[in-house]
Amino acid sequence: MTGTLQDYAAAVTNVIAICRDAEQGFRGAADAVTDPMLKELFEQYSEQRGRFALELQTAVKALGFDPTHPSGAGGVVHGAWMALKGVLTGHKPHAILVETERGEDWSVKTYREALTTTLPIELRPIIEQQYEQVQQAHNRIKTLRDASAPKEPPQTPPPPPSTPPQTPVAS
Repeated sequence: MTGTLQDYAAAVTNVIAICRDAEQGFRGAADAVTDPMLKELFEQYSEQRGRFALELQTAVKALGFDPTHPSGAGGVVHGAWMALKGVLTGHKPHAILVETERGEDWSVKTYREALTTTLPIELRPIIEQQYEQVQQAHNRIKTLRDASAPKEPPQTPPPPPSTPPQTPVAS
């Protein structure tokens, strides 16, 4: 574990930024789908990530530091890409779930990296709890992605090899 003030400050800043990115990305995903269940799920995750960022910013401020307020610009771009992909794919849920799961991979990775630093005791439980929820969201999206994958047509077995006609053997 690394433990300098800069290490943990950078880790927390990265987590706040990924939360803002995910907030915007999920909003874009909600706009890109027509399925009401997915739309609601993405909206809930968007709100969740906004709360996570705010919770961390508040905790950092309570420690006497001026928290960063990342804009989530990466999430805005990713959300716009998902909206475009939704239009291009006819708002097919699988395509949006693939992109959403890819974004969640980054969220999980960012939280894991933050947890390798020596965090103040006031921040570690917050990041650990959020990480658990991010991991649950990732797993749910991955399950939905896999369930929505286009089904491959069944493979028909190849015809048996043709055997050449047998010629009678004269005795």
